[in-house]
Amino acid sequence: MRLFLIFCAGLFLSAPALAQPASPDPAPFLERCEAGEGFACSYAHGLMQRADRSYWLTDEAVALMMRSCSLGSDGACWLFERINEPNPYDDVRYDRERYLPVVRAGCANRSSMACWQAAGLLETGSETDRLEGLELARRSCERGFNDGCARQADILAALGRDPLPAQREACYGNRPGRMRKQDDCQVVCAEGDGTACYELALMYHRGRDGAQTMRRNAARARELFVQACGLGEDAACGR
Repeated sequence: MRLFLIFCAGLFLSAPALAQPASPDPAPFLERCEAGEGFACSYAHGLMQRADRSYWLTDEAVALMMRSCSLGSDGACWLFERINEPNPYDDVRYDRERYLPVVRAGCANRSSMACWQAAGLLETGSETDRLEGLELARRSCERGFNDGCARQADILAALGRDPLPAQREACYGNRPGRMRKQDDCQVVCAEGDGTACYELALMYHRGRDGAQTMRRNAARARELFVQACGLGEDAACGR
């Protein structure tokens, strides 16, 4: 029996490997990318990455993702938020002259991520820049990205306007990104908003502020659950 198993193993190991299906030619997708199809840009990037695993580190790959972001791909724009090394996107992400035209175009093509990124690049500029940034942050927020709401609140505060409605949207949002929402929820909770108190309680309970980690505090979470329940947030009752 042992010899039979050894014989079978030998046959298995000596069998030719199954042929892998050939990848599609990226050239047609690159042409469609140049013609304005954002998905084709990302697909071509994936095909070339499959052929060369280090492709994503090249200037060509970064330029392709910039093109995809400008055509409205949230996923492509999100790559430029990478924080780990190696990071081929970092030199572009915070270069206002290079990246702002990309994300302005991406925002016009309905990328909520691009709107948020453009607003961030405009936030520290002139009052005219801030007003443009405010409008782009509003679009991001309205399209369901609560980082856009948080950025809208920041710009409103910088302009001396009431940020509370935007802070409320930032706290309520369920599509987390890079920005912390704890401060927004604290402000809105202090205004007697039970939903905000509940969201804040969940942050302390889970040790998560959206996509960010934070220190867990079970006692503070319980206090906030009780407060939220008293303010009419049924989901908090009994927590």
